[in-house]
Amino acid sequence: MSTIIMSQCWPLEMPPTQKSVLISLADNANDHGVCWPSIPTIAKRTCFSERAVQNAIKWLERYRLLTADRSNGRHTSYTLTPGSYLMATPDADAPVQQVRGRRKCTGAGDAPTPAGDSGVPPQEIPKPPHQVPSNRKEPSREPSRNRQGAPATSEKTPTPFERFWAAWPKSQRKVGKIDCERRWKRGGLDAEVDKILAHVEAMKGTQQWREGFEPAPSTYLNQQRWNDEVPADQPKTAGGAPGSAATANWWEAATGVEEKGAELGVQKKPGEEFWRYRVRVFKRAGDGKWRQDLLADMLRTKNSAYVDVHQFFYGHPPIGDAA
Repeated sequence: MSTIIMSQCWPLEMPPTQKSVLISLADNANDHGVCWPSIPTIAKRTCFSERAVQNAIKWLERYRLLTADRSNGRHTSYTLTPGSYLMATPDADAPVQQVRGRRKCTGAGDAPTPAGDSGVPPQEIPKPPHQVPSNRKEPSREPSRNRQGAPATSEKTPTPFERFWAAWPKSQRKVGKIDCERRWKRGGLDAEVDKILAHVEAMKGTQQWREGFEPAPSTYLNQQRWNDEVPADQPKTAGGAPGSAATANWWEAATGVEEKGAELGVQKKPGEEFWRYRVRVFKRAGDGKWRQDLLADMLRTKNSAYVDVHQFFYGHPPIGDAA
């Protein structure tokens, strides 16, 4: 619909049949006044018979309100020229007195119509111009409400397992996330996540975990370590008294590894990770349970350094399934 053409057509005074047809055409026209609706379409929209529509179009042509191009043969193209209505003189056979000098639109029964309109049944009373149907498509539903005031969507809340994994200290043993998640779901540990996280945070404060002797997360879950008590860190005493780190299993505590390293003349290099220093101490200490426990733990946790450490200890890579 062209609002330009429509605004030019509404003020014009003429019989209601012709006015309804003109408004229907204007509702289909572009800004150049061109449209091509079929006669049945116009008749359906105006509630007039096809014969009455055809006669109204002839009347509009006569009064220079439109020109019809019928050269196509398949459909007629109309060009509306409402601006020519008041300036143009109608054809000689047009009853000018039927439309000139009126103050307001007259009803179908009052207005004289061209000879061609004589066949319009009297009961076909046109709708008022403001009720002419429009070909504009109405929205199928109400427009959505303004969402600018809605609160922004919050970020995805981490799952209980993701919280556990994020809390676990970063080290060479933090591997096998997918396998750990399966164990977590299989054990139904969501209900115990708060207890588990509290235990992990407490263990991260112990000397054992601070110095890199925390278990692999899979081992922690398999053995349900969160049910264990958090060990109290005991100060080192002289002479191997109770409470000293110099126990029979020296390789299980960081202080024991450091004391063994000092005994064997292995010094920690500046910036060296503790687990690498421990491997060098185990190398100098020779074969023993310390090596076996370390390699077994690395194999269980699928540590990528397992082959290199085995090569470092024994001068050859692991043989058989262990490789």
